[in-house]
Amino acid sequence: MTFALIDGNSFYCSCERLFQPELERRPVIVLSNNDGCAVARTAEAKALGIKMGAPYFQIRDLCERERVAVFSSNYALYGDISRRLNEVYRTVSPNVEAYSIDETFLDLSGFDPSRHAEMARALRSKIRRWIGIPTCVGLGPTKVLAKVANKIAKGDPAMDGVCDLRDPVARKLLLANFPVADVWGVGPAVRSHLEMRI
Repeated sequence: MTFALIDGNSFYCSCERLFQPELERRPVIVLSNNDGCAVARTAEAKALGIKMGAPYFQIRDLCERERVAVFSSNYALYGDISRRLNEVYRTVSPNVEAYSIDETFLDLSGFDPSRHAEMARALRSKIRRWIGIPTCVGLGPTKVLAKVANKIAKGDPAMDGVCDLRDPVARKLLLANFPVADVWGVGPAVRSHLEMRI
């Protein structure tokens, strides 16, 4: 089995940038309902120290000083872009499972395993050209490992948006320093148990 997890980078912010391409290098955040707190941030906004869930009243001055583009949530737009993404994913694999508005699992098991990484790169390129959303892809023999691979791909620019954890040797190397708390489905109790066994 091979699963791919593809997701949109800073998805809500990327959707807003589609209609204002001049914001491509500017920090962007999207606020929650009633503009209460930051629920999406671009890499540029994160670099300014804006945390997920930061109340807007606490970061307003920073946003004005650093020319952060601030948007109210537009869930109709994000839902429409999500639908379009999944339509493109279905051109690659008939087995597509939308996990959230910006994350989708693709089952690549019916394809030549030697082409899976190439397919992942081609899909990222197709999404960027057709929809305009930057993405990352994680490949793994299970959904959990595909999700871990996706997180690694996001955090390491050298991977160019694709991380492949199918090979046991590469998997052991890449997971050696991966935080247990960042594994999908690991809560505080399981984390404590696992960390005691390390």
